[in-house]
Amino acid sequence: MDIKQLEYFISIIENDYNLSKAAESIHISQSALSQMVKNFEDRENIELFERHRGRLICLTAAGEALYGNAKIMIAVYETMMEEIRSFKNDLSGEIVIGIPHLIISTVFSEVISYFRRHHPNIHMTTVVTGAYALQKKLLAGELDIAITLKPTNFDSHYFEELTLVENELCAFVDVNHKFTSKKILDWVDFDKEPFAIFDKGHMIHELLMTEFQTRKINPNILIRSNYWDFMLRSTFKTDIITILPAVLLDYFPATIKAIPIKNPIKWQVVMCRNKKKTCSRLDEFVFTSIAEHF
Repeated sequence: MDIKQLEYFISIIENDYNLSKAAESIHISQSALSQMVKNFEDRENIELFERHRGRLICLTAAGEALYGNAKIMIAVYETMMEEIRSFKNDLSGEIVIGIPHLIISTVFSEVISYFRRHHPNIHMTTVVTGAYALQKKLLAGELDIAITLKPTNFDSHYFEELTLVENELCAFVDVNHKFTSKKILDWVDFDKEPFAIFDKGHMIHELLMTEFQTRKINPNILIRSNYWDFMLRSTFKTDIITILPAVLLDYFPATIKAIPIKNPIKWQVVMCRNKKKTCSRLDEFVFTSIAEHF
């Protein structure tokens, strides 16, 4: 487990083994949190939790050992971060970061505001375009950091990837849409239905079109756009459907309903940088600060 996963593990315990409450407190989906625990247990061939009828009830002996060590490791990590922060007051310079439209206007907006308020001597230049274009720019050495989406297909020998946000794509519809009577949708439900989707060049477009083609589904695509907010608004008082990250419900809670999809597409935001590029203290501070924020 990395530091973030250890924090997730501790969150489960501190939320009385309630996966739903723990997932909400750390801003990831319950399924992603459950899968993280399962993957670790399967890989190490141990059980961290005692279970009753599928629910977590307490720690096993192995879980108790991990919990104790996790608290120690996180304390050491926080001490390390405090030492790094002690250098922040004299940091200055420019760093170029590439970010897709959807990410900069939602999950990343607070990061940019934070740097402008607390580190006015750090000039963060943002290059805003699609995930595919950003990956090409990072390969070409035009960016210091790229905030993009999986899959990236970067060579792990040369590029570092750090997952910042894990979410799922879900269907967004008007509150009076016929689908609002369903608790979960199947992909086949979308066949022949009117759709608004991202234009070509966006990662979500490619992921959706691949899913539709694989499942032999033919949505009636009425709108192609570069702007997620326009796509969401296009569903208002219409029968149009759009599929976007579930986290976007926070921006239109009153007029739009988000409905989960069975076997959803994962939406994973990752931060990438070139391992071989000479890393300045400024670069390292910004990279570490962004990782800490998420």
